[in-house]
Amino acid sequence: MKFVKFFTLAVAALAFVGCSEDKPQGGVEPTGDAVLEANNNSVEVNTPIEFTVKATDGTDLTLEAVIYDKTHDFVEVSNPFTPTMDGEYEFYAVVGSTITNTIKVSVVPTIPALPEDAQPANTSFNHRILLVDHTGNTCGYCPQMMAALKRVSETGDYHSKYYEAMAHTYSNGDPAYSGAASMVSNHFGISSFPSLTYNFHHTTTSSYNDAHIMSQIDALWKAEGADAGVAGAASLAATSVVVNVEVKAAVANDYRVTAWLLEDGIYAKQTNATEEWMNTHNNAIRQRVASDDLSGVDLGTLAAGEKASTALTLNIIGNKWVRENLKVMFIVSAKNDKGKFDVVNVAICPMNDVVVYDYK
Repeated sequence: MKFVKFFTLAVAALAFVGCSEDKPQGGVEPTGDAVLEANNNSVEVNTPIEFTVKATDGTDLTLEAVIYDKTHDFVEVSNPFTPTMDGEYEFYAVVGSTITNTIKVSVVPTIPALPEDAQPANTSFNHRILLVDHTGNTCGYCPQMMAALKRVSETGDYHSKYYEAMAHTYSNGDPAYSGAASMVSNHFGISSFPSLTYNFHHTTTSSYNDAHIMSQIDALWKAEGADAGVAGAASLAATSVVVNVEVKAAVANDYRVTAWLLEDGIYAKQTNATEEWMNTHNNAIRQRVASDDLSGVDLGTLAAGEKASTALTLNIIGNKWVRENLKVMFIVSAKNDKGKFDVVNVAICPMNDVVVYDYK
């Protein structure tokens, strides 16, 4: 069985219902004598939006109406109107001296196609754990953790056992800080910096010892293979990143999946830096899929060999994130023996690209 869901980020929801506003035309009140409606309040880019205008008595006024795009300088648009850029649009109509209500239509990017599964019968996946460094560029002790993690990554094949993300939450003045990173640190109850967390339910506070970090990785990493594999695609749009992610179970269980948007190359002077590379911050958490649980979207129960996929949207906030430095981290979790959803595998997807199943 394979099913597809579409989820959106709560930071700026993508689906809106048509609604009236007090002053939709820069101070001109709608008359209330006609109502504007759209055939859909959430469409993909390059999908026509058809408008209908009716009088309060039900008379169709569509052919007489002129439709305006309030979001983009009140320009007149055709009916139907085909948006070529994603984002939230606002429309109203004018029929003679009658001004309608304003409605909102969310235009979402096209969902990227999943990569082909080259080995559909295979369920033997390489395993990676999730390692999060809770840090900050003005944290005096954080360079010690940065140095320790660099040494671990350069020791043997350790870096093939995990993927790391950096939660810059020591200070909200940090250029790499984000609300999403703060939510991640809050999940772990981080109060001292630096702190390392492993998967979703393991925390090690302020340990700069290489051997200790490697022992934590070894305790969680499964040489025999991961309980599930993950594949996906990521597409950069005007105001968001849209991903399509698929999970394939090796072990029957209840599964969830989430996506984090990471940014590389953020330059910010690091307090007590001992080497220049410490001033450039990579893998900084910028956005995450909002959900009640850090583990993200529920995929249901999957039997061994069964797949489930979902589309997710990660909104880009402001204009300070460097778009060409963004990438997506996919995190798959499953119920552990305590009934909590903990990480079973992680993958990194470059922007406007795909990541395939990492078979052993």
